[in-house]
Amino acid sequence: MSDPLFNFLMRLRTWIAGSALVGLCLIFSPGLPLAAEISRVSHMAEHPTSSEGRAAAFRLEAQLDKAIAESEAWKQIVRQPNGQLHHQYLIPGAGYYQLFDWDTYFMGVALSYRHRGRSLEGSVEDFLHFTDHYFSYVGYTPREVDGHHMWALPEMCKPFLAQMALRASLTMHHVAWLRPYYHRLADTIRYWRNARRATDGLFTWFDGVESGTDNSPAVIYAPADCTEGVDLACYIYREYLAMADLDIMLRKPADVKRYERHAAKLKKLIQTRLWDADAGTFYNRNSRTGKFIKVPEWTNLTPLWAGVATRRQAHILITRWVLNPHRFWTRFGIRSLTPASPSYHPIHGYWQGPIWIISNYMVMHGLMNYGYTSQARLLARETVRMLLRDIKKTGGMHETYNPDTGVGQNEGNFKSWDLLGAYMIREAYNGTDAAAIPATGSLRK
Repeated sequence: MSDPLFNFLMRLRTWIAGSALVGLCLIFSPGLPLAAEISRVSHMAEHPTSSEGRAAAFRLEAQLDKAIAESEAWKQIVRQPNGQLHHQYLIPGAGYYQLFDWDTYFMGVALSYRHRGRSLEGSVEDFLHFTDHYFSYVGYTPREVDGHHMWALPEMCKPFLAQMALRASLTMHHVAWLRPYYHRLADTIRYWRNARRATDGLFTWFDGVESGTDNSPAVIYAPADCTEGVDLACYIYREYLAMADLDIMLRKPADVKRYERHAAKLKKLIQTRLWDADAGTFYNRNSRTGKFIKVPEWTNLTPLWAGVATRRQAHILITRWVLNPHRFWTRFGIRSLTPASPSYHPIHGYWQGPIWIISNYMVMHGLMNYGYTSQARLLARETVRMLLRDIKKTGGMHETYNPDTGVGQNEGNFKSWDLLGAYMIREAYNGTDAAAIPATGSLRK
């Protein structure tokens, strides 16, 4: 199908979905799953854009915000300097003592709404304390450390450090704190480019634990260091843009252009090398065989969050996979793995089926990025409703949630990115994104 015709049909389908003409909507959606269309139209029928629906949604969010505050969650995620961690830093909850990588970033995003950036800044400083200092490989930074031990060797800190530094600087309205650490931050980018870049220009995870989706069947464990991750490429793309933004703030124009060139090249590689046109989705790739790793997990959706999918790719991915109740979509959010996978275990599967708030958050913004506003708002409302129900019943929030019942599973004293739930509705309804890379330019449009 030609792009003009495809775009026309997409616009037509979106207009029809807003009306009561459900039958016509199904007729004018060639090649897309019937279940996904029915699900999409039923969601639109809730009229989430009405003033009454908006007010109810914001009341729901206010209740969750109050419940989180009363649980003292904001205090429990901040730890004071401890041993080899020389600065105030963030932890995923009261039961933790380690500094983790991507958890820290998303907690910093949530804290930005409370105008608190010092603990995120301190976390970046603590991570970079180990860069180029204790280990021989330039740029290597452990993904997890505590006050007295090294953890997770040889796994690398996920590429969120530049995004952390940018979010901390924006929250505190200054970037001077970063100058003594800038060289080490740049070295973390060099590590990925020098040690983890495959011959085709994409990047590899060492193993599933390093990726954060610990037991994901989409990341090959043996041999290690051969999975070109869709999510990894998207995170590094955002790191490039975050470094460019920091360089704007630090007045380093040559570095701005260099990082934006890296980002543009990587964006094209994601669109071409990691897109399976037949399946209509992104997949991880085996760097040694060149073949797709055809595991339908939620990280395949990260190009929507990062804004690197083309408009056509996004529409196909969203309608075939995201909104399809037989694949990722559930009443409570996004499954971490689709039911068709032989590894699917919705109760005890950890990253093999249960819902995570981080994937709900990313997919919500992915839907917003490509014009699926009503579905993004529905996802935000149901996520907030699920978290509020959990905290009222158990006194806390959980690490994962059952995709069939919405009941909390795994760690029950979890904070981390669950705290984003307190702001998802306002972001979905106001079109804002505290995790956005804000500088304007052709790559951000």
